[in-house]
Amino acid sequence: MKVSRQLLIRVGFVLVLIIIAIVMYHVGKQHTILIDNNNIDGLRAVDWAMVSVDGQEALEMYPRIRDQALVVGQKHTIEVTYTNEDWEDVTVSVDVTVPLEQNMMMFSLPKYLEDTSAPQDVWLTPFAGMTVAPEAETEATDEAVSDDMGISDGMMMEF
Repeated sequence: MKVSRQLLIRVGFVLVLIIIAIVMYHVGKQHTILIDNNNIDGLRAVDWAMVSVDGQEALEMYPRIRDQALVVGQKHTIEVTYTNEDWEDVTVSVDVTVPLEQNMMMFSLPKYLEDTSAPQDVWLTPFAGMTVAPEAETEATDEAVSDDMGISDGMMMEF
């Protein structure tokens, strides 16, 4: 059986489109990195720090502050400038990889600065938002509302 040249070109074109779609999905996926400066696991929050993700505008961090950086892609550089105990400004930088299936990750500033050589999963963890319990179902009524004040036909206001 002879395969036509036109069929090969069409199949090749479809394969190229599928490969481009897969690459664009990996490269173009947006993530949120939360920068958290709260007391955690017995570690005290940093008194002052400037945090920049991928060269974006630096976020000024004080104790009990959580801010966010929106990033695209999986590999990012987080640069932290803080004042140490000797009142010297120190700048440290770390490369992080955000898992593809995670939309939101939390970068714990106190955990990272405690041990900058610790593995990424110690100070960069998946963030699960608050879950909201479903509201109790309300009983529906068959009464029709007939005016702007929400008074049904069966109720009359007396003055």
